[in-house]
Amino acid sequence: MENEQNFILRGENLHKEYVMQKNVFGKPVKKFVTLKGIDIGVKCGETLGLVGESGSGKSTTGEILGDLQKPTEGSVYYLGRKVSDMTKEEYKKYRKDIQFIFQDPKGSMNPKFTVYQVMKEPLVTLDVMPEGEEMDALIKDYISKVGLEEDILTESPSRLSGGQCQRIAIARALIVNPKVVICDEPVSALDVSVQAQILNLLRDLQKELKIAYVFISHDIGIVNYMADRIAVMYLGEIVESGTADEVFGNPKDSYTKRLVDCALV
Repeated sequence: MENEQNFILRGENLHKEYVMQKNVFGKPVKKFVTLKGIDIGVKCGETLGLVGESGSGKSTTGEILGDLQKPTEGSVYYLGRKVSDMTKEEYKKYRKDIQFIFQDPKGSMNPKFTVYQVMKEPLVTLDVMPEGEEMDALIKDYISKVGLEEDILTESPSRLSGGQCQRIAIARALIVNPKVVICDEPVSALDVSVQAQILNLLRDLQKELKIAYVFISHDIGIVNYMADRIAVMYLGEIVESGTADEVFGNPKDSYTKRLVDCALV
């Protein structure tokens, strides 16, 4: 792996296994292994593409990097600091600086909330700022950044399209000024025409806000469009990694070649 100091967020020797069955003494007798000791990292301002088929471990990797899951073995580091060793204040900053955009935006929002309340929630939960005119102005600014009108703030997400909800999810993730956003299949549930709009929006916002993405997808064509570097996952391991041009343009691993061939059909 490259010099550890180059990475804003990285995982070292990440293992993850789930106990599927225990014996009468409570000891595991059947396990499902999702990650098999991977090393991975993302640099400031870049997009790391993480690609693989369903079950490859890519979403688990993203969740471990953002501390939504704990690794069975291995460690996550943010700005060189081991997450498990962080003080309360350090961890609070890490949780603010690492945000997520998920595949199902509606499912990640409280159905009882208006769009305004959805946008307000992370600002309040993470103590970014108190409620008031400054918060109102910030919410309106980010709604505008993702190409939506202010009047959508009074709507319920359940009444909106998938594309509108994903724009709101993007605004919600970015409004706390994160350093890294983990995008887990952010366009796979959208129509093809809307996918392109969302991908271009993510690229534009990255340039404007100078944030890093971990972009997770099963589609290596989309990952190639978005990423500076690509890591290919298969059965819990990284089988190939390099720049997007290297991995997509001249794949070495047979599994990567199959992914590329499927993307080019």
